[in-house]
Amino acid sequence: MRGESWAARRRRSEGPLDGGEIALARAQGVELAFDAAQTGWVPAALADDLVPPATAPPRAGGARRIGFRPWRSADVPLFRELLDDPAVWRHLPEPYPDPLTDRDALALIAVSNDGPHHTVRAILLDGRPVGQVRLAFMAGTDAGLGELGYWIGRAFWNRAIASEAVPLFVARMWRTHPGLGRIVARVHADNPASARVLEKLGAQPAGLDPRSPAWRLFVLDRGAANRRARSAAARHPGLALAPQTGAADRPSA
Repeated sequence: MRGESWAARRRRSEGPLDGGEIALARAQGVELAFDAAQTGWVPAALADDLVPPATAPPRAGGARRIGFRPWRSADVPLFRELLDDPAVWRHLPEPYPDPLTDRDALALIAVSNDGPHHTVRAILLDGRPVGQVRLAFMAGTDAGLGELGYWIGRAFWNRAIASEAVPLFVARMWRTHPGLGRIVARVHADNPASARVLEKLGAQPAGLDPRSPAWRLFVLDRGAANRRARSAAARHPGLALAPQTGAADRPSA
């Protein structure tokens, strides 16, 4: 496959792929791996010119696995362990129900699985839930608009899990919801890490939320995502860009 030869020619010193290159690689079926040192995705078969071969980090086969699944009622103790934490709620729009009880956790899990108005998934690290990502679908005049939200349990902060999981989830939403044209996200002003996750994804700052100036708005639209993919294709002549809706869904489950 032509995508594989392009990926094999890339060197680790060139840095992580940008959003357009990631979309292009996935459309071409190129296997990717997450480079934790550079906090970004790279082709799994790239030449590692930063680390001597004898001490090079493991390839995709030994990498951590990020996946998604719906929450289950059996997750209540783990859900509470992750979310019954004021530090996590500080960056969420809802007030902290101090404490978060088993009943609260069970109710939130039930809501997460209720109805077609949103898609909610537990973020899995090597099969274990460590956080959550959600896309809520708007109705009426805002049809085609989704609002993205996510959180990671404090024990798993500073490990680039959101940087890895959110792009996978968003790519899945573009593919499975062809009517989705634009995604918005709100990030608390004192949460620059989440802002960086969105910026790496290609989301554009859109000012402050008029409903609450403590929150910054970011916008990502399908057209911009496709343009980034076409731009990546232009930088790598000879690669045919497959339609975004035709890409395989590859997150680890």
